[in-house]
This record gives sequence, C-alpha cells and structure tokens, in this order.
Amino acid sequence: MKLRYVSLTGADDAVAIADLNKIAEKYPFAEFAVLLMPEARGQSRVPTARWVSNFVREYKGAHKAAHLCGSAFLGFVAGEPGILDMMQGFRRIQLNLEFGDVDGKYEKENLLRQIRANPGFEFVIQYSDRNKNLLPRLREIPNHAILFDGSAGRGVSPQGWPAPLEGHFCGYAGGINPGNVLWNIEQIAHVAGDYETWIDMESGLRTDDRFDLDKVMRVLEISAPFAL
Repeated sequence: MKLRYVSLTGADDAVAIADLNKIAEKYPFAEFAVLLMPEARGQSRVPTARWVSNFVREYKGAHKAAHLCGSAFLGFVAGEPGILDMMQGFRRIQLNLEFGDVDGKYEKENLLRQIRANPGFEFVIQYSDRNKNLLPRLREIPNHAILFDGSAGRGVSPQGWPAPLEGHFCGYAGGINPGNVLWNIEQIAHVAGDYETWIDMESGLRTDDRFDLDKVMRVLEISAPFAL
C-alpha cells in the first residue's frame, strides 16, 4: 500500500501560510485541505475568504484541497457561480454529504450532474451506508474518489477499515492522529494490499481546537515511508 496524499484538514486564519510552505517543501506528499463554509467563516477551522484567497495564491505545495460544507455544498449542487469561483485554485474538492445541515436539501441527480460538468476537479465523496446507492452512478464518472469516513468528520475511529471498492479511488479518514497513524496505516495496508490510497485527518491535528503544526509534522514524519 502506498499513500498518494496525506491530507491535513482544518487550517484557518491562525495558521501562517509560510509555515505550510515549509512543511510541504519537506514533505511533498502533504495535502493541506481547507473547509469552505460561508456561514461559518472566521470561526475555528473555517478560514475567512481573504485567508483562502491568500492560500490559493501563496501556497507552493503540490497538493491542496477544499471541503465544501453546508451552504457551500448546496451551492455547488445548485451550480451557484459564487461557489464555483470559491473552488478555483484547488484540484481536489471534497463534497461533505455527511456533515452540516444538507440532508434532504438537494437532489442526487443534480449532484452527479455538477460533478460531470466540472471535469477539471477530482471530487471526493464523503461515503457512508446512507449514500452507497451513488456508487453505481459514480463508476461512470472518472473525476471522483470515495472517502471512507463513517464518523462524518467527528474524528471517531471505525471498528475496522473496509477494503477499497472496485472502480473507485478510495481514501480513509476517522480518528487518525499522531499517536495512532502508524497503526492505522498498517491496518489499511492489510485490507488494501498494493492499492494506492490516501488518509485524511482533521480533529486529530488539533490542540485546544487550534491547528497544531507539531502534530502535523509528526503525522507526516511517520507517514513518509509509505508515501509515493
């Protein structure tokens, strides 16, 4: 098993972009992901529009991602130009179907239509049993990936990791932190074999609800032997 990315989610206005650049220079497989949720801008974990704009312009690492939450997710499904503008400068876009007050507020056909209409992005679908009926339709769309995250961003470890799904690029999240990242990588490798994948974490990188760069560095140092 090889890690294409180690995705590190939740940097906000309290984080210096220059520090992220230093980390990415040392660990080029690092992917910093930011939460886009207009109704929560400026709160912990959710950067302001100005910080995001600076990040897109100044971050020099190879990999950066955005997670669309709440109104940003619904706006994407509706094709709102303002949300599509927010996505510019990112290559991977995680669609948080299982986080925020979005359940029952969108049509899955419209979601699939918008994914197809934006082939320049890789869309990461936050996967759970509730939306597994999307899988057959997603196989027809090359620019998608599946993230196993049964805790829906709450940082809760699963009972066990599932094997990758045939026909989908799959990644893993849920309860991963510096203290258990090696164990989790080994467990994922057990079910994934030679598969190329990624891991994602958010809550496990925080100390007193701040994005902790020391924890980020520990995770990347431990993950480095498994990275592409």
